[in-house]
Amino acid sequence: MNTVLPKCLCHCNTRRLSLHRMGIALMGLCLTYLLLLIACLCLSGMLLGERTSSMNDKFNTMIRNSRSMADTNRMAGKATNENFLPRVLALVFPQFHSDPLNDYLWGKGFTDWENLRKAPRKNRNGHLIPRPTELGYYNLTDTEPRRQQGQLARRYGIDGFVYHHYWFYDDAHPGPTLQAPLEKMLEDGHPDLPFALHWCAVKWTNTWSGQVQEDFVYKEPGVLQKQYFPTDPNDINITKHYNWLRQFFHHPNYIKVNGGKPLFMLYQKKPGAMVVLRRLAELAKQDGFGGLYLTVGLTKPHQDLLIVKDDEAQFPAKKIKAEMERVLRFQLYDKIVAYPNPSDWAVNRSLEIPEWCGTLGHRRTRDIAGIISSFDNTPRRSYEDANLFATGDPDEIVERFRKSLHAALYYEACCFLSSSDIPSKEQQQDDDRFVLINAMNEWAEGMALEPSDVYGRRFLEAIQATKQSVSLQKCERQ
Repeated sequence: MNTVLPKCLCHCNTRRLSLHRMGIALMGLCLTYLLLLIACLCLSGMLLGERTSSMNDKFNTMIRNSRSMADTNRMAGKATNENFLPRVLALVFPQFHSDPLNDYLWGKGFTDWENLRKAPRKNRNGHLIPRPTELGYYNLTDTEPRRQQGQLARRYGIDGFVYHHYWFYDDAHPGPTLQAPLEKMLEDGHPDLPFALHWCAVKWTNTWSGQVQEDFVYKEPGVLQKQYFPTDPNDINITKHYNWLRQFFHHPNYIKVNGGKPLFMLYQKKPGAMVVLRRLAELAKQDGFGGLYLTVGLTKPHQDLLIVKDDEAQFPAKKIKAEMERVLRFQLYDKIVAYPNPSDWAVNRSLEIPEWCGTLGHRRTRDIAGIISSFDNTPRRSYEDANLFATGDPDEIVERFRKSLHAALYYEACCFLSSSDIPSKEQQQDDDRFVLINAMNEWAEGMALEPSDVYGRRFLEAIQATKQSVSLQKCERQ
């Protein structure tokens, strides 16, 4: 950089000493400026270093926080997905109303309440037989009891009802039976709850303790009502069946899964029913649905939740998987229900979370867990012949139920780590994970979630508490 000196220094004739002194002064001045400059630079460097260090610290803290936040979000997301519970469904017995077929078989106005009213106060083991309290001996064609059923379900976490559906193809009593409460539901909207239908496509047999009408003639020994199945898929009666079903399939509360398919359940494996089900699914496609989501019940333990020894089961445990594969090989049923029937191999046992739960290498089985609340069919049988599968101390019965429900919920919510097995929140209404409880109101067999004089609301409270527990547990084993 060029330096311009003052004009006086250029025109003065001074002595060399003066110039020398002036040079020294200038050098001193420059040195002073240089020292000041160095000091400023050092100070700036210190300040910059501190600022840089502070910024680095803040940046590192931000990175750590962001990583922590990411981990938190990831874990929260994982917990949300893993604790995304399956839907808890309860079977509903619609028989509590006057029905023409029951009138014909048992007398005018007969319902299962008659069996319960005539039953002894206690069973042969000395345990109380539950009776209804809050809802009373209701008529399901009335709006109020159905409204109360829905209120109880919503309050305590039952996600939907599965109504037993009866349809016969014989000439004597064709069409629906015990359907009046369902048709009333369409009229008045109660219960306002998701629901599905469960086709009990079996013959009715006289295994009850009651006596049929004197003029009734058995066509087969012990058979009250025969179940026939059309062999021709184009049989007009199958179309009539679908035309009756579609009023429910199109209801906004009807449970639909897997792309909007109505859930339709079959009580037991019946080869003759396959023609009917395939045709019903075709008609559903023609009606704007993607088909039907079909399940079939098998009396067997759940493949993962209840391990039995070969000598404990009605068929060897090692054949359970093979039986499931054989049924699913027909490519008709989407899932199998480990139907909650009383069975010797399940006496005094609860469902259990498998040891491998939460580890890699396991995929979700096509098996729906079924759970019995309690069971005592003394009202329908003779005193000595009754099946007392789940009866006894109320504390023990409720606790066994709670353990089974906890295992089933935790299994579906937490045992499978593959992302393809974890449904998103948006898929909730399309989710095909269910737990099926038997039953909301099968009073003459002692299976009732509804309030009773023996259990109160304890089964309902157990459902609510167990769902909350699994949700808060965050898939950690207790």
